[in-house]
Amino acid sequence: MMIDRTRRLAVGLLAGLVALTSIGGGIAMLLGAEAGRFPLAWLSGTPFSDYTIPALLLVIVVGGSALAASVFALRSHPLARVAALLAGLILIGYIVGEVLLLKQEPPGPTWMEIFYFALGLLMCFLAWGSPGKPQQSGEPKT
Repeated sequence: MMIDRTRRLAVGLLAGLVALTSIGGGIAMLLGAEAGRFPLAWLSGTPFSDYTIPALLLVIVVGGSALAASVFALRSHPLARVAALLAGLILIGYIVGEVLLLKQEPPGPTWMEIFYFALGLLMCFLAWGSPGKPQQSGEPKT
């Protein structure tokens, strides 16, 4: 069905974009390339003394889940819907945590946080609403 292919491709590309930018952004944070954009003062009152743990979470959890969702979707893996839904929820959770924890100047959410929150919602919508849900035969299993 065309809608199946279109949704699968959309999820694969969206998740791929999230993976690429999350992994790249997290690595940039770990290397200190983003130090000017993310002052340590924003972390006051959080459990973090620097951006190492948030950057690792961004690379491994957000980027890794999005990468898995992208690969699964593009390969029509049976777990593609679950992976995309989880990756979308993880991205939403990361953004919400970022907005609530960071003492940003000016206060968040920023346009980029809104954009990635929307991407997370879109990934969830595409995964949740994807065709191909397991069909019940109507007969009880024995």
